[in-house]
Amino acid sequence: MKKPLLFLSMLGLSLAGSSQTVIFEDNFDSYVPDLGVAEQSSEWDTWDGSAAVDGAVSSVVAYSGANSAKIEGMATDLVLPIGPFSSGKYDIKFKMYLTDLGGYFNVMHAWTTAPNTWEWAVDVFFGADGTVTWVTGGAPGGDTSVALNEWFDVQITADLDMDMGYIYINGDMVNSWQWSLNNADGTPGENILAAADFFGTNDSGGDGLYYIDDVQLIQSTGVYTEEVNAASIAMWPNPANDLLNIALPSTSQSANVQIFDARGRVVANTLVTTTIQNIDINTLEAGIYTVRVVCGEQVYAQKVVIE
Repeated sequence: MKKPLLFLSMLGLSLAGSSQTVIFEDNFDSYVPDLGVAEQSSEWDTWDGSAAVDGAVSSVVAYSGANSAKIEGMATDLVLPIGPFSSGKYDIKFKMYLTDLGGYFNVMHAWTTAPNTWEWAVDVFFGADGTVTWVTGGAPGGDTSVALNEWFDVQITADLDMDMGYIYINGDMVNSWQWSLNNADGTPGENILAAADFFGTNDSGGDGLYYIDDVQLIQSTGVYTEEVNAASIAMWPNPANDLLNIALPSTSQSANVQIFDARGRVVANTLVTTTIQNIDINTLEAGIYTVRVVCGEQVYAQKVVIE
């Protein structure tokens, strides 16, 4: 039951009035309930390519239409192969319905069924009480929650051009990190987007139960809205030596500036409270860094070379 790792891109439909393109979407309504998802679709697969771990099409609950995909217990491991892509910006979006057994999914830098190889980019866990936690860059985190037995929005954004990843829950960004880090230990990994894996476990390592619907993979063909909003943020010089200058939009009174090294570690964290502020980088070793500026709800990230 091996499936190709490249999408058919049969939709390829540009979203009106935006700079995004839908590469893939599935609401499971064309499938027969109680049969497998990958069994009925060439665009889904399972962790090891076998039917034994396929997710089931369910008519019990659905966000749109009549069906969803049911992810129940650790015998279920449904995979959505993606690309693999090594450049561009991509949003993985889906609706999720969480029961009191919890749930889990991950997104991967690398994945194949034969030979079975993989590299994790991010793990997201859901507890029996709706608590949401994650592991990104090899480090655990989490400070949000969702309601049980209700549909909510999940989004993972992989900005491969900037080497940044973002987690959104119900439209709120709850975490960001250096995408390419190997999530197993935080060491440098592959700056690639290759798969999303829906595995039927939970935050305690037991059997989970949840449903997914309206799954989408969207490619941004331009800049994100948040980047457009933050376009007036400037930083210079680049390359830099002793000082990095940050200029905020005239409408912003403050911003949080974080500098990440190549391993995704925060090496500087500064609260900027003036329109233009100089940040001392004299103690940082030469290399390529990611500077992330958070201005209210606007987020801006840029690569900076320190000599």
